[in-house]
Amino acid sequence: MKARLCPVVLSVLAGVLVSFPVRADEPAGQTHVFVEPTDPAVQEIRRLGEWTLDRAGVMMQSEVRRVLANTAPAMAIGVMHLKDYKLPAFAPGQPAVTALQRTSLQVRNPANAPDAADRAALAQIKDQLEQGDPVARILVQKVKQPGRPDEWRVYRPMVLMNQCLVCHGPAEALGPGVRDALKVFYPHDTAVDYKEGDWRGLMRATIVVPAATK
Repeated sequence: MKARLCPVVLSVLAGVLVSFPVRADEPAGQTHVFVEPTDPAVQEIRRLGEWTLDRAGVMMQSEVRRVLANTAPAMAIGVMHLKDYKLPAFAPGQPAVTALQRTSLQVRNPANAPDAADRAALAQIKDQLEQGDPVARILVQKVKQPGRPDEWRVYRPMVLMNQCLVCHGPAEALGPGVRDALKVFYPHDTAVDYKEGDWRGLMRATIVVPAATK
């Protein structure tokens, strides 16, 4: 796949052995296939997915700066990361964004644990980083699940910013209030020991195309 570089240099957490987390509600019979993002047949899906990810990314960065400027990090843990995000409206008969998801090899919120299709996307980026290959800016994937409409997923790698380190930095350097809050909100948290510029995971827009326009 022809990949474009992310605007920030990504790196894998050094010295950390990471196993892929698995969702407790893993869907049975799911299949997935990656599609070349430049394929003309998926351009409408890609544009909608990238627009959604662009919008959500800007909102998330603004939220982090705003909340941390006015709230102690320990108090911010339970409210950040677009918990009140509203999906974009869609016109009848047009492709619709049905979910915005963040996932990672190191999950804080169990609800963000990857399913099989997500794990395939994470593995692809992880392999590119480990091999020193260009990192895909966008991944496009078609997912089939029994009893559900086919869905398209548009993924984008996420990079850890400096201000994120107060909650995601070295575990031993987190403030006592942050450590206590994580134990309360996310007792099984593994999303620590990052440094600025590390690859944090993927943000994903899920899109369903009406049957008449497939």
